[in-house]
Amino acid sequence: MTTIFTELQDFLLARRPDMLAELAQRVQQHSAGYAGLAQEELLPTMSLTIEALAEAIGSQDSLPFVAYAEALGEMRAHAGFILTDVLVAINAFRALTWDALEAFAAQQPACTVETVRIVEDMLGQFQRAMVTSFSLTYNQLHFQLLDQAEQIAAQQQTIRELSTPILPLYQNVLVLPLIGAIDSFRAGQMMERLLTAISERQSDIVIIDITGVPVIDTAVANYLLQTARAAQLIGAQVIMVGIGPEIAQTIVQLGVDLSRIAIGANLQTGIELALRFLGKRIVRRR
Repeated sequence: MTTIFTELQDFLLARRPDMLAELAQRVQQHSAGYAGLAQEELLPTMSLTIEALAEAIGSQDSLPFVAYAEALGEMRAHAGFILTDVLVAINAFRALTWDALEAFAAQQPACTVETVRIVEDMLGQFQRAMVTSFSLTYNQLHFQLLDQAEQIAAQQQTIRELSTPILPLYQNVLVLPLIGAIDSFRAGQMMERLLTAISERQSDIVIIDITGVPVIDTAVANYLLQTARAAQLIGAQVIMVGIGPEIAQTIVQLGVDLSRIAIGANLQTGIELALRFLGKRIVRRR
């Protein structure tokens, strides 16, 4: 049975091509998010939106239309849109629907205020459902990103701590074994962690083992020197071991002054020096 609502449904579907072209033009003109979408990605969704409204009007059942709005809002949030983009699209869609209603009412005297009110109520439900779904999804994604950022930061901190271990070797003696490339950030962190460990453990001697460091540049050499001097200022003796031929040549070329730092060939030598500073020595048992 044909009613004013089924006639309006047919009228909207007949006008869909023109509405679709105008809707795409408006949203892409006023929304950066939609402007970044290709026509082949944008037009099918907009066509479905017009079709869903027409079917809701014809059947007088807005539930599928509302469910579609919720799915669309969630999809736009996942696509990286912001609320302004969504509101631009909704307002453009409502304006074009009202234009179509005016054209329909001009042809159909049976189109009453009640008819228009029902359509407007459906559009209101659509807007509320889409905005709510978008906002909820957007907030969930935002908190997920914050949680991921916190996890990444914690993992990076763990990695940094593992890459700069400070080991208690003997009473009042710490060992800082360095492995791999050292950049300015890691060197600065090394200084901070070492000074904290010296202060917390009241250590008298620190052995810095750079056997596993392949290259030292000017910045890192300066950081090592600053670390040693800072350790000395808070009362710790610094012993540096594991300086290979290439690094030794680099240090000489850079003019880094290590005269106030005890030097050992390897970790064993460094331990022997540390014990000597403490008035102890290693004795073989017979």
